[in-house]
Amino acid sequence: MSERKYDELVRKVQQHEQTIAQLVTIIAATNRRLDDLDEKNNRSSHTYSLT
Repeated sequence: MSERKYDELVRKVQQHEQTIAQLVTIIAATNRRLDDLDEKNNRSSHTYSLT
């Protein structure tokens, strides 16, 4: 493999690593928001069921 092709492959792998890291960050933030919404929903359900 030529040095140029190797460098291009390394660059592409680094780009994929960055993309994956961004996606993991987005998924983590989405999961936190879903947990918050679920917790709020559960609190609301408990409030209404007690009255």
